[in-house]
Amino acid sequence: MVLKRGVGCRGDWRPCDFCWSISGYHVLALFYRALMQFVLDLDGGREFRPREGRRPPRYFFALLPDAEAKARIDSVAHDLHKQLRPVRPLREPDQYHVTLRGIAAPDGPFGQSIAMARTVADAIRKTSFAVMFNQAASLGAAPNCAFSLTTGADLLAANGLSTTLLDALRHAGLKVDGSSFQPHVTLFYDRRRREPLALPQLLWHVREFVLIESIDNRKYAILGTWPLD
Repeated sequence: MVLKRGVGCRGDWRPCDFCWSISGYHVLALFYRALMQFVLDLDGGREFRPREGRRPPRYFFALLPDAEAKARIDSVAHDLHKQLRPVRPLREPDQYHVTLRGIAAPDGPFGQSIAMARTVADAIRKTSFAVMFNQAASLGAAPNCAFSLTTGADLLAANGLSTTLLDALRHAGLKVDGSSFQPHVTLFYDRRRREPLALPQLLWHVREFVLIESIDNRKYAILGTWPLD
């Protein structure tokens, strides 16, 4: 900071004759330093930290492939990535999933929204079923297309579970993603759309569904698991 004499000052130097001149950089530096020294205690001991990642946490019910199916998906994903040469990398194998239904949970993983979603899932009774994928295609719009495993088959049982979740979650008063169910497994993201490709049939038997918390740059957190009869 630089202390300057005020404009129009005369005679003796008095405190009122001075004005403070400080650069914008110094203002930001001082503010940041003060902010870092201030720790907000939310609940008697847990520190407040800025959220990691670029997006808020996302919550969704999903189907996960078993170990054998996950290995097969990963092998197909590597072959396609090598063939198509997209700029963006492959997803991690533990991120392969079929989204059934997304929900809004602004109160976080231990809040009322998640508690209600668990209660809804507890009441669902469905038999186990198989899912099958035999295509790969781009979903979404450029420059953030999701290149994914897709299927030409009608996955009636998976669609039924997705619809049951949608109706039950809405009835419970939760805010739910109401878009039409399109079963797919995202392999990687791409800047441009690709032509659909036919693939050998990849099938696995679904024996449970899960509730996932997804936060950028972290592994998926499984918040609940529900078996299918």
